[in-house]
Amino acid sequence: MEDKFKDLKDSAKHALDEAAEKLNQLKEAASDKFEELSEKAEAAAAEAKREAAEKLAEAKAAREKIEQHEGGALGYLTDKAKEIAGDIKEGAEDIAEESRDFWQKAKDYVDGKDK
Repeated sequence: MEDKFKDLKDSAKHALDEAAEKLNQLKEAASDKFEELSEKAEAAAAEAKREAAEKLAEAKAAREKIEQHEGGALGYLTDKAKEIAGDIKEGAEDIAEESRDFWQKAKDYVDGKDK
């Protein structure tokens, strides 16, 4: 009976030692993962901070540009609207020209088939 009790005690001690070893491995893995996630979070925060600083610099530059415009904010916006309208008009003219070319080619193709 004492042998069985000793075997049981040894078996429990062995299981306890294995559990302690496994716990230490899990602690190390969790620590490594936490460190990895912390590094990623810090990198993401640094990137967000950099982007925010960039956007702030762009906003400041735009504000200075507006402030320096002789017509003030309204004049600046009017000039920008004219610039955008000019770009749109130019794009529309390009599309109209391409459309005329397409229809002329289609007409030439149809005329050539009739002959």
